[in-house]
Amino acid sequence: MNGSFPIFFFSGTGNTWWISQQITEALQEQGLDVKACSIEQTTPQQAAALMEQAVGVGLGFPIYGSDAPRIFTDWLKELPILKDKKPTLGYVTQGLWSGTGCNFLEEVYREKGLDLKWSQEFNMPNNICLPKFALMFPYVSEPEKWAGTLEKRKKDVRALAARIAGEIRYRQHNDLISRASAWIQRGPFRLMHDPGRTLWSVDESCLGEKCGRCIRICPVENISMVDGRALYGEACVYCMRCFNFCPTHAIHYWGASNEHLEKKPAYQGPVKEFRPELICEKKL
Repeated sequence: MNGSFPIFFFSGTGNTWWISQQITEALQEQGLDVKACSIEQTTPQQAAALMEQAVGVGLGFPIYGSDAPRIFTDWLKELPILKDKKPTLGYVTQGLWSGTGCNFLEEVYREKGLDLKWSQEFNMPNNICLPKFALMFPYVSEPEKWAGTLEKRKKDVRALAARIAGEIRYRQHNDLISRASAWIQRGPFRLMHDPGRTLWSVDESCLGEKCGRCIRICPVENISMVDGRALYGEACVYCMRCFNFCPTHAIHYWGASNEHLEKKPAYQGPVKEFRPELICEKKL
């Protein structure tokens, strides 16, 4: 396979961003012309124009409850239908297990002219640092402690890149058992998705206009500044950026205390160089 292979991804706190960079480098080593673009910085129309000229396409996102973030599915719905069918790589990042990865979106991809030829899941560090979930989802803050895991993911990526370059079809967990088991998470997650959006609050330690980072990095413009304090709307997609990157731990979920963050900082990406602005600041 030779030619351009654009990759479009959504990433909340850096895991999918990092995997996207690794896939880009591995495919470039295979001779493909690859560039990874955040969907926050690329309109569906811009993406479609690049896809039309490509020999293949990559689409990536983090799994939330065996489901895709709504910002990703909304972007996908607006993607123009391609004139020619394109071989497509679908990949996800996850904590431990998602059932089917991105395979459940195959029909949506097909409607857009995307032939899901490769699908793969990548287990990455947990980014959920909410106190009510700490026992169920333990997290590690220090990137250096994930070095071994990241090296394993690099090997996985290189193997995937070889399959793509060799045009060898590979669909991980694309079977009935995996599809059925995914609903163990996806069903309850979808039921709780909208009610859970209303459970965010902000305390008096919010720095207001002096900071405002949560507003700048929110991927769906769900946060506004009212009377000197951040205020949440009801469009949250659970990316965890605002909570994990708040400098004063002023953001709360379900009214729980953030005392644990004083001793154990929130997860802020798999590598030290990550910052949300890399994938959400609008390009001129």
